[in-house]
Amino acid sequence: MSRRITPIPTGAAVPLSAMHHACFPEDPWDAPVLERILALSGGLGYLAWQGDTPAGFILARDLGGEFEVLSLGVLPRWRRQGIGRGLIDAVVTQAEHDGIASIVLEVATENEAARRLYAALGFVQVGRRPRYYRQMGAGADALVLRRGTAGEPSAG
Repeated sequence: MSRRITPIPTGAAVPLSAMHHACFPEDPWDAPVLERILALSGGLGYLAWQGDTPAGFILARDLGGEFEVLSLGVLPRWRRQGIGRGLIDAVVTQAEHDGIASIVLEVATENEAARRLYAALGFVQVGRRPRYYRQMGAGADALVLRRGTAGEPSAG
């Protein structure tokens, strides 16, 4: 089955909200929230596909010299198959193309799989946000991670 990554199309907030709910049932984002995120100045997003089936997504925005990953999710049936890595790579490639120096994101301290992925991709901890995530009615700390990029705009 072929895998590809494409920009998130206009009008995708409703199906994207269903994906977000499947990935983050403790704290899903609804369609109006996602519509606002997708409309942000400097916002970008990608979908990962397995054949004709959406498998994951990433949402980010340009903060002015740094990209912030707002959300990265891979549907449970497609996890641990390199999709998250592919989505991060798409954002890194865009950052390098745009001359962006670094990428920042937050990850729950309990999310060992994501923390391993981010470490393998060169992200390092630069901060911590106590009780940032809602999980099972309690707050989970977030680690703030950052990595540099080549940071040079592409020719053309």
